[in-house]
Amino acid sequence: MLSGTELGSRTTEFGYALRRFTTRRSGLMLFGPVDDEPWHLTAHLDDELHRAGINDMRPSLVRWAPPDDAPPHLAIGLDRLRDAGRGESLLVVAEENPADTLLERISDVRRRGTTIFSIGNGDKELTSLSHETLVPELLVPDGFGWTTREIQQDPQTTLIDEGFETAQHLVTLAAADEDAGQPNWRRRLRNAIERLSGEPA
Repeated sequence: MLSGTELGSRTTEFGYALRRFTTRRSGLMLFGPVDDEPWHLTAHLDDELHRAGINDMRPSLVRWAPPDDAPPHLAIGLDRLRDAGRGESLLVVAEENPADTLLERISDVRRRGTTIFSIGNGDKELTSLSHETLVPELLVPDGFGWTTREIQQDPQTTLIDEGFETAQHLVTLAAADEDAGQPNWRRRLRNAIERLSGEPA
């Protein structure tokens, strides 16, 4: 389904950037709308990073109003955003147009020097606040170049996730990739050496 599209390369670039710009230990935060906090992506990122042995970047889910009896990993509230700063990253997941209250929080965090990543629907305000934005859509050949098309469930394949969820899975895999923390020139040099030597990429 993804053959002939740029979705794979775009999600890889996004995941790699997430790794490169999160330089403080435990500096990756995930945040979303009040009624749609990104539990799913946080859990998958945590699993993949742990599996890859990357324990200094384990993600934190920032919640609007965690209950008093929530376990520690689910009890991180908005105070965490006030403590955010340089070397940290805020990954915002908002499938629908974000509310003003969400945008205000993001703007405050950005002013403190935190790098803002977002996975959204192309909303202009969220995009303008983000250093890196991923809009889950396919880029497909149209005869003259590339055109965009939202990912739909394909009855001819075994893919059951919608496009938004699929893109999040791809980002988690890219962020946990062993090459993700390397500067671009090192990755390009390694790929060139592998091609010249005949080793598989």
